[in-house]
Amino acid sequence: MHSDSLMEYILVNYRWVFVVFFLLPCTLIGKVWATFEKSLWSRRRHTGLDHQKKVENIQLEIRHRNVYAPNRVMCTARPSWRSMTLAEMTYKKCMFNINVHLDEMISIDSHNRTVRVEPSITVGQLIPILIQSGWTVPVALELEDLTIGGLVMGIGLESSSFKFGLFHKTCTRYELITADGDLITCSEAENPDVFESIPFSYGTLGFLTAIDITIIPAKKYVRLQYRPISSLEKIQSCLISETLDTENNDFVELLMYSKDEGVLMTGKMTDGDQSTKYINEIGRFYKPWFFKHVESFLLSQKNAEEYIPLKDYYFRHNNSLFWEVQDIIPFGNHPVFRYLLGWIMPAKVALLKLTQTDTIKRLYNEHHFIDDFILPISCLKKSVEKFHKHLNIYPIWVCPTVLNPGHGLVHSHASVDNMYIDIGLYGEPNVSNYNSDIAKDLELFVLKSKGFKMMYVGTYLNIYEFKKMFNHCLYQRIRMQLNCEYNFPEVYDKVNKKVRR
Repeated sequence: MHSDSLMEYILVNYRWVFVVFFLLPCTLIGKVWATFEKSLWSRRRHTGLDHQKKVENIQLEIRHRNVYAPNRVMCTARPSWRSMTLAEMTYKKCMFNINVHLDEMISIDSHNRTVRVEPSITVGQLIPILIQSGWTVPVALELEDLTIGGLVMGIGLESSSFKFGLFHKTCTRYELITADGDLITCSEAENPDVFESIPFSYGTLGFLTAIDITIIPAKKYVRLQYRPISSLEKIQSCLISETLDTENNDFVELLMYSKDEGVLMTGKMTDGDQSTKYINEIGRFYKPWFFKHVESFLLSQKNAEEYIPLKDYYFRHNNSLFWEVQDIIPFGNHPVFRYLLGWIMPAKVALLKLTQTDTIKRLYNEHHFIDDFILPISCLKKSVEKFHKHLNIYPIWVCPTVLNPGHGLVHSHASVDNMYIDIGLYGEPNVSNYNSDIAKDLELFVLKSKGFKMMYVGTYLNIYEFKKMFNHCLYQRIRMQLNCEYNFPEVYDKVNKKVRR
């Protein structure tokens, strides 16, 4: 066997050796450090003055750039490896990097029911603090390392989005530093056009420095009901029906395990009572991966109900990174592995990126597919059939979300109560003719279906197709208003595949 072929064989089939014996110990060190940082953070009293000082430092950096490097457009200095996507942001190498270190919670306002945070605080940091205080956010993302700023500047949605919409719809106020180094605030009442333009703008209107998010009372559990269904037509009709029942459902989610089989889950927040049945603490490290737990109900073809602690429910897909970990550690869900090493899982995406060689990147692009597409809910059947034909990846994550008409980059075209679905496809395609060119065809399919794609992995669309998918009218006007030309790149300059690899 040729040495290059041997290396590829080892990297594809035995990368778990590297992950288990190197990355997981490194992850453990990272978790110990994070616990230490959390302890320091809890002892320190954070004030608005701390935040103000950090904002002033960013303003000074911007004004320094405006004098000494005005010909280079700006972006944050946050390295690519710290983002959740496996893509490398090569555009950062030619832009002027501004140091933006904003990763703390500023305050909780119980009276107005809002929490004010800095953009780099993660969901995993914020949610436990809120729950401990008796609060939660309406849309809580399921991966702990996602940042709040990323959910605003990109797209964030969850199983409660059928009621509340995309994550940014739960935000009430933004604080932004403009290209001139000025600090502005915006909301529905103050600078409303800027407020509507910031979501999905990927840092191309200014540097986001603070976000006010609506909070709601937290309850102890989610009463989760599992319903296996074995017909694609019935899956679509049942999903639509459940999204309309906003009184009995707080959460709606679907996992599909084949073209015609899936498990529909509906949840309701509750404090429980004396009649509360089985409580399943799925967040325990030794518990089966959640998607495997859900699959057991499909195999038994029985409806079921259980109570899950709220935090455990929120982060139900975290330990297995949905089902991406099974491609790296095939035996990761084995009881022996879970009990011995499950408490370290998952390996940090940042470490996976830092240790990627060019060969791994190439093999990943050739043999792996990861993307999320947002389509009208009426397109579920034809979309699953399309993805099955060209990818044949399972499980498929299906999460409904309401979109509202508007003038921002992401807006509703749907006819069924503005209800859309996010279809998440993560894994190795199981079709004989797969190649990366298929991704462009799928993006055009989504465009034709009046849908959207998330941009965390980039896009193969050209600029004209991109502007057809995302409404640029208000966005371009706000860029002119905020003096963004020559100071910040446009969205397309940060998400097209030529600047992400």
